[in-house]
Amino acid sequence: MDILQFMKRRADFQSLLLSAGTVVAGTAAAVVRGNMEVLAASVCLLFALSMQLGCNCYHSYLLMRRSEPLPGRLDRVRNEEQVLSLRVLREGSFACLIISLMLGLTIMTMSADFWWTIVVGVSIYGLVYLMTTGPRVYRNPLSLVITFLIFGPVGVMATGFLQFQHEAARSLWNFYDSSPCLFLGVAMGFLACSHHLVLAYFNYDINPTSSYRGCVRFFGRRGVILLTGLCGVSMLATVVWSVFSLSFPSPLIAVIPGFLGFALNTLVAFSMKRAGVGELHHLITLTRVNYFLTAVLFFVIWWVLGTPDDSMRLLF
Repeated sequence: MDILQFMKRRADFQSLLLSAGTVVAGTAAAVVRGNMEVLAASVCLLFALSMQLGCNCYHSYLLMRRSEPLPGRLDRVRNEEQVLSLRVLREGSFACLIISLMLGLTIMTMSADFWWTIVVGVSIYGLVYLMTTGPRVYRNPLSLVITFLIFGPVGVMATGFLQFQHEAARSLWNFYDSSPCLFLGVAMGFLACSHHLVLAYFNYDINPTSSYRGCVRFFGRRGVILLTGLCGVSMLATVVWSVFSLSFPSPLIAVIPGFLGFALNTLVAFSMKRAGVGELHHLITLTRVNYFLTAVLFFVIWWVLGTPDDSMRLLF
């Protein structure tokens, strides 16, 4: 068995765009006030990537174990290959999760008040556990809420908090410092939900009789398409609100990433109804690229328009 090719199929490396985009968006929220910390952001990026990769492997392990029971003893070659596949996924997921735990402890040492990092860390692992190991989560809209929290407020705000906490005017929750994280966390959460909805729509199309139909089971096909479009509208509205609330010197330029994310998301929503399985697979890729590209544009444009860097570089 070619382990590299096997992991490429099962680990879903493309989904790492979501994890990377979450950290980039959190750094964009910090750079608005001139508080970007390169080392802290880098550790957060490594944590997010290792966490996502570990969850992908473990989720694939659970699906493979449930849907592909081991063959009989007579088919020895296939039996050994499947056992090896399960072992690679299981050990790979554990290795990635251990690395993420070590990086999480490193993040705690960077925090001025490590108690909030404990709360955030436990929340992230709890949400990921529900999303990865709870089969019933995929049968109700709770999965949509978890996606919104992980790739939205929780991930973005935690990354931003870690970088500006040393310079918060009065407290970590001082609105002047935390407002960019709050706004951008909600906006990116809506974009992440769009990806989740398209993925649920795709899974329904390839296996409409499956019990794991997720959001399609509750909202219907048209409802999922409508919700995908509404996520883009909600994201744009949040961005516009944030730009004028944060008093950017050039608000029309600062809102450009929001308009781009909205445009690509609207294109996805209009393309879903008549798309086949192959086209839906491309739309899933487009939602991931849209999420990451929007985060990068927020970082670049908000860095140019934001407050000049005055970070104290107090990392430990």
